[in-house]
Amino acid sequence: MGARTRIGLDIGRSAVKLLEAQVQGDKYSLTHIGLKKLSDPSQETLVDSIKSLSEELTLSTRDVNISVSGPSTIVRFVSMPKMREDELKAAIKFEAEKHIPFPIEDCILDYQILKKDGKDNKTEILLVAAKKAFVLEKIAAVEKCGLLINLVDVDPFAVANAFLKSFNNYDAGKSAALLNIGANLTNVSIVRGGILCFSRDAAMGGGDFTAAISKSLNMDPKASEDMKLAPGARLQEVVNSTKNTLNSLFDELRLSFSYYENQSGSPIDEVYICGGASLEAGLESAFNEAFELKPLLWNPLQSFDISKLPQNAELAKDMNRYFAVAAGLAIR
Repeated sequence: MGARTRIGLDIGRSAVKLLEAQVQGDKYSLTHIGLKKLSDPSQETLVDSIKSLSEELTLSTRDVNISVSGPSTIVRFVSMPKMREDELKAAIKFEAEKHIPFPIEDCILDYQILKKDGKDNKTEILLVAAKKAFVLEKIAAVEKCGLLINLVDVDPFAVANAFLKSFNNYDAGKSAALLNIGANLTNVSIVRGGILCFSRDAAMGGGDFTAAISKSLNMDPKASEDMKLAPGARLQEVVNSTKNTLNSLFDELRLSFSYYENQSGSPIDEVYICGGASLEAGLESAFNEAFELKPLLWNPLQSFDISKLPQNAELAKDMNRYFAVAAGLAIR
């Protein structure tokens, strides 16, 4: 079987990230990688940025995989009585109405069977709903750039896919929490036994850290962003400025971890962090102090061969933590 080409396009609030991979069997080689920051959140800027980035990279295919996340996307893990596949498909809409806080007719629904014949003869289902208008808006932006949508995923699922590819022999008895800390959201994914067992978005991210620094140190946003990543001798000032914001994020994480542990009966064994905001100075030590658990820095591109990259090889090395979602989309 010949090599296939896959593209993962991560459309964030502050940047778009694109990754093209050549797939041969179970081996993945990066052929193109790029990142373009967004000057504002408008649809016009988004379209211009995606188009510019795709043209700069001279992509091998126009088919791309994208994903969604945030308040317009809901993920639920539900148990349903054991039934035939056709019966389950018919019943899923009625089950979704119990868990989704949006009108079902305004949503795109999908589901995946995680486990059949579970306890009490139940079927464990992963249920996803996204507001139709939100998804269509993203699709329209991509198609305006001359690209074609192959599939639409959800950010935490993509992160989990990238992690499981990176650690394909990960201890099946361990629970790993994956934190993708972006500009406005932190995707929380928990995997165990090779499957995603928990997913939630916390509405906090690097933008909140930057705003806290800006307010505390009376700096403009650009200078605050630079200070956040490279504080130099002012590290303690940055740590003090972001302490309350980080504690708010940690409170959200504690709720997620506690819920998972109570539902599964399993503790969180390891925490892996990625995303642009995971580069913030002082984050690791603050996390370790709050949870008594050292977060592990994860390179989502570690399973990819980067020797074939014609350009941006340094980007793949220096900013790899930005590409967890794009990497997970590219291996679909």
